[in-house]
Amino acid sequence: MTRVVASASDVAICSYTKLPRTVNSRRLGTCGRGELAIAEYRLICVVRRADGHPRAVGYSESGNGVMYDDLWSIEEVREAMEQGHRLYVVSPTSGDRTELDLKSFDDLDDLPPCG
Repeated sequence: MTRVVASASDVAICSYTKLPRTVNSRRLGTCGRGELAIAEYRLICVVRRADGHPRAVGYSESGNGVMYDDLWSIEEVREAMEQGHRLYVVSPTSGDRTELDLKSFDDLDDLPPCG
């Protein structure tokens, strides 16, 4: 069962399944009675390790494509997706929106470096 909860700047969907952990973000929280607020985040940049693999991503809570709000490690990205949050990227060439796939982070290849 879900319910929609409006906050000052966005709408969150509350799930009545209690989750063991939450990703550290200002927007994530509870809807009351221990439910987790489910949200969407636009990934706009990537921090890469020396071998080229992603180490962290910059995300925007408002969908802003220019400036990121904070960085999540790849582990935090996985946790957010496992909790039901929707993470997506927007193609710089076509403008198409693609939801991030938990099994593959290939969608991060076209993101610019954070900095």
